[in-house]
Amino acid sequence: MKFLLLGVLSSFFFISSEPTLTIEITNIKHPKGTLRLGVFRAGNTFGSTYSKPDFGQMVAVTGKGIERTVMSLPPGRYALALYHDMNDNWKLDKNFVGYPKEPYGFSNNYRPVFSGPKFEDCAFEVKESGTSYLKIKLLN
Repeated sequence: MKFLLLGVLSSFFFISSEPTLTIEITNIKHPKGTLRLGVFRAGNTFGSTYSKPDFGQMVAVTGKGIERTVMSLPPGRYALALYHDMNDNWKLDKNFVGYPKEPYGFSNNYRPVFSGPKFEDCAFEVKESGTSYLKIKLLN
């Protein structure tokens, strides 16, 4: 009876766990600071100067090249924005015309030209089970 109860409980916990999103960030050129990631749900004000992400994560940069992180997210459509806060001042430093001075990136490796991205430019799907995967190249 104990084994049956243990089996039922373990399958409940396995089924109820949220899917994961594995994020690989490439093109890290400075081995210092923190990667600051923001994940936005559809309908949030993604791309706005004052938008606040629905989910966030910070990753300490340990070297040049690649960093990986994993997030648990409920299934749905999302867009991701990140920047490399090289001086750890909790903001994306910009030059006098507003262009970022620190590396940044978006899901789908969207490259802005004259304005920030729209949600649909960066949208990706997290499925109900398993692991979703994003590879984002930092823009310098």
